[in-house]
Amino acid sequence: MALIGTQADQVGLFLTGAASDGAAQTNPAAALGNFRSSTRVRSISGRVNRTPIPNVRIIFVSGGTDTGEGLLETPSFDTLRYTAPGESSAGSDVTITNGQTRNIIGSGGSDYVQVTRTDSTAMFGVTVIEAVNVYNHWLGFEDVVNADRAAGEDFYRAAMLRNESSTDSMDHVKFWIGTLGTQRTTNSAQLGAAGSGTITTTGSFADWPTAGWAHVKTSAGATREIVYYTSRTATSLTVPAAGRGLLGTSAAAGAATDTVDAVPGIRIGLEAAVASAVQTIADAETAPTGITWSTATTEATGLEIVTMLPSALWGLWVHLQIPAGAVASPAVTNKVNSSFYGLAA
Repeated sequence: MALIGTQADQVGLFLTGAASDGAAQTNPAAALGNFRSSTRVRSISGRVNRTPIPNVRIIFVSGGTDTGEGLLETPSFDTLRYTAPGESSAGSDVTITNGQTRNIIGSGGSDYVQVTRTDSTAMFGVTVIEAVNVYNHWLGFEDVVNADRAAGEDFYRAAMLRNESSTDSMDHVKFWIGTLGTQRTTNSAQLGAAGSGTITTTGSFADWPTAGWAHVKTSAGATREIVYYTSRTATSLTVPAAGRGLLGTSAAAGAATDTVDAVPGIRIGLEAAVASAVQTIADAETAPTGITWSTATTEATGLEIVTMLPSALWGLWVHLQIPAGAVASPAVTNKVNSSFYGLAA
């Protein structure tokens, strides 16, 4: 089906900060709790790079879509189909009539483009939609000013999750931190119990950011600590004293069997909405209360809403921690993954 709220888009993610549920609020920096805004969180934007299909307006490109070029085409005058970036074939044909809004889903089942047909004139043509990252959106935060970079700072925001179906529940809705490079073992050198040091691997950090956060875990997968490294080589991470024990962890001596993941400098937490709202914080530097924070990097260990009832609302909080002396960068990636396992019985 291509109906709104019936497949990958059943979990809607919206800004908070509105005066009432679904009211207008378009500023990501003002998403500090309270009610759900009518504005969806966008991490991907779709740009039409070639002749648009007449009578078709692109509303939204799914956040899980790979960046790159997707193909939207008209198998007939009243149907559309979509090949998402990175996919070799198109999804199913979708019939769309004048005035309807539909999800045109790629062959993978989770990547889609949401479109509206604007009149009854026959649709025809092929258009290329380039999916590009959106910077400084809700999860990306604003640019960090130099004073905060030098001294260190903590920032908080809330989005509102909504079950877009008014009739069907969802089962096992999960969220976890996305990794940004290949996991390695610290089998060459590890950090001591405190202070600056290096993490060295016999593998390669070549696909890691040049500076950023690293999640150190024991061989059993338990968190040892999260650190910030100011530079790396192909095999070594340089960690300053101010980069130890971040995001709710404490500095701890490493072991040769530890693993290390490249991660964004964030942790996340859930809050059940009460009377359609979550708590409101005074400003972006004020931590919300009563939140159980998670830095989990796997689906199995991530946050979970066991059952999300029809039209239910939950707050998703994010905490960004900038350590003192962080390296300036023109673009830093934050990433949160999500999943759900179909409709609850």
